[in-house]
Amino acid sequence: MFVTIREFMDFISVQEMRKLEEKAFARGVSILELMEEAGKNCAMIIESKLGTGKKIIVFTGPGNNGGDGLVAARYLRQKNQVKIILVKDPKTDASRKNLEQVKNSVGLIAQIEEADIIIDAMLGFGARGALRGEIKDTCKMINKMKGFKVAIDMPTGLDADSGEVDPDVIISDATICLHKCKVGVAKAGKEIVGELWIVPIGL
Repeated sequence: MFVTIREFMDFISVQEMRKLEEKAFARGVSILELMEEAGKNCAMIIESKLGTGKKIIVFTGPGNNGGDGLVAARYLRQKNQVKIILVKDPKTDASRKNLEQVKNSVGLIAQIEEADIIIDAMLGFGARGALRGEIKDTCKMINKMKGFKVAIDMPTGLDADSGEVDPDVIISDATICLHKCKVGVAKAGKEIVGELWIVPIGL
C-alpha cells in the first residue's frame, strides 16, 4: 500500500535504517532483493501519481541508490520512454548487476534531453558532505530542467539525518521515501523535497 506523508508521519534515522537492513540480511534477504523491491515500487508509485506514456530520464550515481534507479527504469520502460544517464559508474556489485539487466532494454545516453519526468537516483541516505565533481555539476543542470523531478529516498545534496542541504541540492517536486521518511527529509521541508511518497521495500 502506498501512502502520503499526511497519512503516515513516521521518521527513521540512518542508523535505524542500517539496523533494519542488517536484520533483513540476517534473515537471508539479499541486497538485490531489497533493490528490486525498492525500484519496482518506485516505478509503481511514479506511474500511479503521474501516469504512463511519459518521457523519463533517470540520473544514477555509483551506489545502491543508483541501483534502485536502474531497477525503477527497467519497470518504467514497459509503459514509458525511458533513458538513463550514468552520472558515475556503479561501484557496488548489486548496482552493476542491475546495470547489466537494464542496459539492453533502456537507452543509455550521454547528452541531456528534456523529459516529462526526471528521476534523481544519484546519492542515497549514506551520503555525507558537500557535493563535488560530476554529481554537483549534474545537480545544477537538473535544477534548470523543466520536467517533474522525483528523488528516490531523498534529494541528492540533502543529509538524511541533519536535514542540511548543499547549495546545489536537487529541488524536488516529489521524494519517494523508501520504507520510512528519513529524519533529514522531514527537516528539510517541502520547498526542497516536494510531496512525500512512502513505498515499502521488504524490510
